[in-house]
Amino acid sequence: MTNWWTRPCGGFDVLKQALPIIISGGSISLMNFTDRMFLMWYDADAMTASMQGGMLFWSSVAIPAHIAAFVTTFVAQYNGSGNLKRIGTIVWQGIWFGCVMMPMLFLLYPFLTNAFACFGHSETLIPLEQTYFYWMLWSSAAVISGESAASFFRGRGKMQVEMYTNVFCVALNIALDAVLIFGKFGFPEWGLAGAAIATVIAQWTRFFIYVVLMYYADKGADKFNIFGGIKPDFPLLGRLFYYGVPAGFYTFVDTISFTVFIMVIGGLSEAARNATTIAFTMNSLTFIPLSGIGIVVTSMVGNQLGNNRPDLARRVTMTATVFGVIYSGFFAVLFFAVPDFLLSGFAAFSPPEDFAAVHDLCVTLMLFLALYLCFDSVSIIFCSALRGAGDTYFIAWMVLVLAPLYPLACFIGVRYFDLGILWCWSVVTAAVFAYLLAFSLRYRSKAWESKRVIEQEIKLE
Repeated sequence: MTNWWTRPCGGFDVLKQALPIIISGGSISLMNFTDRMFLMWYDADAMTASMQGGMLFWSSVAIPAHIAAFVTTFVAQYNGSGNLKRIGTIVWQGIWFGCVMMPMLFLLYPFLTNAFACFGHSETLIPLEQTYFYWMLWSSAAVISGESAASFFRGRGKMQVEMYTNVFCVALNIALDAVLIFGKFGFPEWGLAGAAIATVIAQWTRFFIYVVLMYYADKGADKFNIFGGIKPDFPLLGRLFYYGVPAGFYTFVDTISFTVFIMVIGGLSEAARNATTIAFTMNSLTFIPLSGIGIVVTSMVGNQLGNNRPDLARRVTMTATVFGVIYSGFFAVLFFAVPDFLLSGFAAFSPPEDFAAVHDLCVTLMLFLALYLCFDSVSIIFCSALRGAGDTYFIAWMVLVLAPLYPLACFIGVRYFDLGILWCWSVVTAAVFAYLLAFSLRYRSKAWESKRVIEQEIKLE
C-alpha cells in the first residue's frame, strides 16, 4: 500500500494534481446547482428553460471548446519532451480560434433555436429557452478561448491555478445570480436572463485572469514564448485541428445526443421535465469533479508519453481509476440512501405544490443516477487516457457509432410506443455502460501507447 501511494504516478502524485481540479470542478457543480435552485425558487419554467437552453448552448460550443481544450495534450507532451518554447505558441492558436468562433455562432442563432419548436416544447417555454441561449452566446468566445488559456496550466500540472480561478469566478457567479435574478441592491429583477448574464460575466472574468497569469508566469524569463507566440502559426494550428477536431467531434456528438435526449423529455409532462432537470443538476455535483479527474489523467498521460514512459502513463490511469471508483461509489450510496436530504435544497423555497408533483419521480431517477455515475466515472478516465495520447480518432468513431442510438431509442419509444420517462432513463444508463466497455477495451489493447501529437523530431530527442 505504501508503494502504491508513494511511487511515481502513484496515489499521492495523482491525488496531488486531482484534488485542486476536483475542488475546481466541485465549485462549478455548486454554481450549476445554485443557478437552478435559485431559478426553481423564482419560477419552475425558468429552471427548466435554463437546462434546455443551456444544453443547446453547450452543444453549439462543444466542438470549438474541445478543440481549444485539446491544447492541454500539446502542452503536456511539449512539457514532457522539454520543448517549452512551443507551449506559448500552441496556447495562442487556441485563443485566437475562440475569438473567431463567437460571431459565427451568433449568425447561427435563428437556426439553432428552431430546435425547441421541433421537439414540441410549449409556447410558454420556448421564449424562455431562446432568451437564455441568446445571452449565453455572449460568453462563447470566453468559454472557448478560456479552455486554451487554462491548458497552459493544466498541461504543466499547475492545477492549483485553475482551482483558485474557478472558485473565485464561481463565487462571483453565485453572488451575481442572487442580485440579477431577484433584483437586489437596486438592480432590476431579470430572472432567467439575469442567471445567464451572471454566467457571461463570470466566464469573461475567468478568461482574463488566465491571460494575466500566463503573462506573469513568463515575465522576464520568456521560457514559454508567451510574448513571441502570439502570432498565428498555421502549421501548428493545422496539427491542433487534426487531433483536436476528432476530440471535439466526440464531445459534440455526445452533447448533441444528450441534448436530443433532453429535448425528447422536454416534450413529456411538466413533472418529467422538471424531475429530469433536478436529477441531472444533482449529477452535475459529481460529474464535473470527475471531468476534472479526467483532465488530470490527460495531462499526466501526455507528460509521460512525451517523456517516452508509457509504463507510467498506464500507472496514472489505473491509479485514477481507483480514485474514480471510490468517489462515484460514495455518491451512488448517497443517491440510494438519502435522496430526500439531497433534494431538500430544491424544496426549501419552492411552492409546495410544485415540488410535491416531482418529488417521487426525482427519488426514482436518482436510483438510475447512481448506476449512471458509476459507469460514467470509469468511462471518463479511460477516455481521458486515450485523449492524453492523442488517440482521438478511435474516440470519435466510437461516439459516432454509439451516441446517436440512445436518443433515437428514446424518441422511438416515446413517439411510437407511448413509453415514458423511465424508458428514457433506462436507455441513457445503458448507453453510458456501452461507452465504458468500448473505452476500456481500447485501453487494454495498448494501441494508444505509441501515439503522440507533437512533432516527430521532438519525439525523438
